[in-house]
Amino acid sequence: MRRFLRVDSSVGSVHRRTVVVALLVLLAGCNAFAGASGTDRPETATLTPVEVPTAESLRTATPTPTECLAPRVAADDRTPAPTPTTPVPLATTDGTVSGADLVAGHGAALDDHSFSLRMDGTRVRAMPGASAFTYEGVTLGFRSVRVFAVAGTIYRLRQVEDGVAVAQQPYDPDSSESSWYRDALTGENWLDERIGDYNYTQVGTRTWNGTEMRVFEESRDIEVLVGSGEALTVESTVLVDRRGVVRHVRQVRTLQRDTIDGIVNTTEVETFTVDEVGTVTVSRPDAFCVPGSEAATVTTPAPTGTVTALTATTSGTDSAPSTDGSTAVVPSTTG
Repeated sequence: MRRFLRVDSSVGSVHRRTVVVALLVLLAGCNAFAGASGTDRPETATLTPVEVPTAESLRTATPTPTECLAPRVAADDRTPAPTPTTPVPLATTDGTVSGADLVAGHGAALDDHSFSLRMDGTRVRAMPGASAFTYEGVTLGFRSVRVFAVAGTIYRLRQVEDGVAVAQQPYDPDSSESSWYRDALTGENWLDERIGDYNYTQVGTRTWNGTEMRVFEESRDIEVLVGSGEALTVESTVLVDRRGVVRHVRQVRTLQRDTIDGIVNTTEVETFTVDEVGTVTVSRPDAFCVPGSEAATVTTPAPTGTVTALTATTSGTDSAPSTDGSTAVVPSTTG
């Protein structure tokens, strides 16, 4: 008798299904972070090449060498006089102060301090006693003027066709001959022409740029020749600090001129301002240092016995007082 061992085929089938499911699970685990499809693969990162600097770009820029045509200003070790606690008294007559007295007091007070000021288109910075100063403005001939004084020499800069030229002139700020410079630098000359002939009345006090000022005013109807016309009215306001320095002037003039179109009235406004007193330093202007490739001419004019003025007349020559007090005309050194 033959005996047969019956094998239940359902068991093998179950086993095979178990193996297949396990394999699928294993394969699914390998692709769990690859994406939804089994065929997806992470993209390869693309690297952008960095530009390699050339030898030229790695070099440090070499500054252009410059030549300075005047020395620096030495530090000032003097201590400025303190501001008085009470205003310096001003001489009055019948309650008014003459413009001439205001001008004289201004010059005397400012001469002992460093200062910076503006008068119309002119800029000045000066050390006490005008021992060193810079002056930049425009002459009556509409030419630029740059003047720098330091270490006993005045340097006057002007532009020439192929570069710049500097004229040197000996300068002694303590000499009587150089007093003209102080009058010009402190603004005494400018003030004397505008307010010297008027009488002012103090109308009160005012805080101006953080400083207490005495306010003086003059307003009048006048008839006086001014240039090519007649001044009909003048309104002048002057601010004076405790030292006696004129810190600000605003003068408005109404002029009447006879033109080809008939009588015309015009208004002119002139201003004068001392911005700082006692805290100013003077530095060599940048214009006095030029590139080495730019042509520079330095000259020393022969002594003429006169003081070369800061500004020029319309004829193109400079007018300045001579040693005997008269006025002399010397060749202009402004461009």
